[in-house]
Amino acid sequence: MVNDIKVTATEDNKIAQNHFKKILVGVDGSEKSFEAADYAINLAEKCKSELLLIVNILPIDPWYHGDYPYSWGKPEVLEEVYEKEKQEMQNILNKIKDKADKLNLNSKADVIMTPRTAHPSIVLVDYSEGNNVDLIVVGTRGRTGFKKMLLGSVASGVVTYAHCPVLVIK
Repeated sequence: MVNDIKVTATEDNKIAQNHFKKILVGVDGSEKSFEAADYAINLAEKCKSELLLIVNILPIDPWYHGDYPYSWGKPEVLEEVYEKEKQEMQNILNKIKDKADKLNLNSKADVIMTPRTAHPSIVLVDYSEGNNVDLIVVGTRGRTGFKKMLLGSVASGVVTYAHCPVLVIK
């Protein structure tokens, strides 16, 4: 005979407090990623998390790393383009961070620039490992996702390779 195990809300809250001290949310500018950020903020507040990491992976093309004239353009022009993209995304992440700060959550927002040849899911997982994250929160599909797919390639990769639990917001 199997006994039913019941966990009260108080016990559930204690479990969450003990396990999710650092939460990472991946934001790519898509609606699902904003929903994931809102969910992560609410969860961080409920779990009294020590840190909410808000991250965007900004892919840069491999030719960016080449030497001029073999690269696509002049290095100073390319740097200006990527700096503008990075600043635009940082502004978006800062708005999310402001929401977290209003709830007195300790939060940090980063834009990670990485070659397009590095898959964002692996970069996100590596970042989470380097920051001792206890939970990763991602949306089901990003900006490049197909509507009929349950999981986008980034969410699927994070679920596959993460060292910690992953919460996928549908």
